[in-house]
Amino acid sequence: FSSDGHIAGLPCSCPDHFIPVCASNGRTYPSGCVARCMGFKDHQYVFGQCHLSNPCSTNSCPRNQRCVLKHRVCLSSLSDCQQYECVGRPGACDKNVFEHVCDTDGQVHSSLCHLQQAGKTLAYMGQCQETCRKPQKVCGHNGETYDTVCHAFSDRVAVDYKGPCRAVGPVSGMAPDSACGLVSCPAVSTPGCHPITPPGACCPICASMLQIIWNQKQMNTFSKLNKNQFVTVRDVLQILRLYVSVPQCDVFGYLSINNQLVVLIAPVDHHPTPLQIEACGKEAEKIDSLINYASPTLVSHVPLSAFLSSEIRTSSIHSRSSVPSPPLLLALLVAAAPGLLLL
Repeated sequence: FSSDGHIAGLPCSCPDHFIPVCASNGRTYPSGCVARCMGFKDHQYVFGQCHLSNPCSTNSCPRNQRCVLKHRVCLSSLSDCQQYECVGRPGACDKNVFEHVCDTDGQVHSSLCHLQQAGKTLAYMGQCQETCRKPQKVCGHNGETYDTVCHAFSDRVAVDYKGPCRAVGPVSGMAPDSACGLVSCPAVSTPGCHPITPPGACCPICASMLQIIWNQKQMNTFSKLNKNQFVTVRDVLQILRLYVSVPQCDVFGYLSINNQLVVLIAPVDHHPTPLQIEACGKEAEKIDSLINYASPTLVSHVPLSAFLSSEIRTSSIHSRSSVPSPPLLLALLVAAAPGLLLL
């Protein structure tokens, strides 16, 4: 912590002030200083968190369509990252499009269009969850405040702590973390776990993490070839999820403050066993190798071929007795095999 009140862990040694701004790529930055440091001009960001904005109030859709919020962070930068979609009114839905969404009444619909057809309001993407019927705000690793855990998970964002976002952690693990003194972190989920703290986050988590450097020009090229469709963080995470073969693990991630793609391979259980933590670590190591060796299997998915390199950090278990042996890990994979046939 420097004498002028700046944190060495933030880009450009920006002040330790949490005054969030929403940039044109759809990412919330902790301050205008950080946004400018990352190359955004003053007219390319507005004050406030991206997820708390309502772009439908200032954008209109064709007469036969309705504006629906769709917050996202874009990796392509050919144009501003559109935070809404125009969806068809009743009778105009594509029957071949299936992306389940949950409405504010707790009902599931096949797509955003079908939700509009029923005259309902979007709550979050994905299946409805009973535990998320009542709002309980959480702060995601991406610096966004979500109404519930389900809202965060539907963005493939893991939760940093309960309550609205109010601080930013250092990008470097070696920097002091006094900015997070305002935050009450949850207890580590598994006894004996030596957790990691993702860049920009305040709280440690028992998971494995990849920090991926990617090529901006290639992402823009892919966008052009795909009729200028946006390449988003969620799109990339959905593809990476295909390479995780253990059902007890899932993929979360976000664009870090310093423009790296941070990917977390984490157990889905609230209190994971050491075996599950170890298994997720092995899955992360596998994806890390695929990226660093430019595996043809991985780069066959066009957006992923823009990945240049990956650096991995994994959680470890202190007690030797709790670390699963290779036969136990193999048993977990074998037990999961029948379920994988259904994917």
